[in-house]
Amino acid sequence: FVKRRRNMKLKYNFVTNEVADKIVAVAVGDDLSKFNGFIKMNGTGAFIFNMLKNDVTEDDIVSALLKEYTDATEQEARETVTEFVGELKKADVLE
Repeated sequence: FVKRRRNMKLKYNFVTNEVADKIVAVAVGDDLSKFNGFIKMNGTGAFIFNMLKNDVTEDDIVSALLKEYTDATEQEARETVTEFVGELKKADVLE
């Protein structure tokens, strides 16, 4: 049984800015009319979000998180990615 590696990517073009100790992503250009709102996240969320600007799998993101946050366990990284990606899916911003 091989786990299927499904690629994901953000549907829209976003810029991220730091506002009052939070990182906020806002759609830009033509995508502003398609996604009217913003996404608020912490530093780990921003790390994952920026990876999703390219075509990646959850495994790719988990590996990158483990390199960036050396004190995290694989289980913690996987749970964080799964939860964050789930929220982005609910917001309908992933392809």
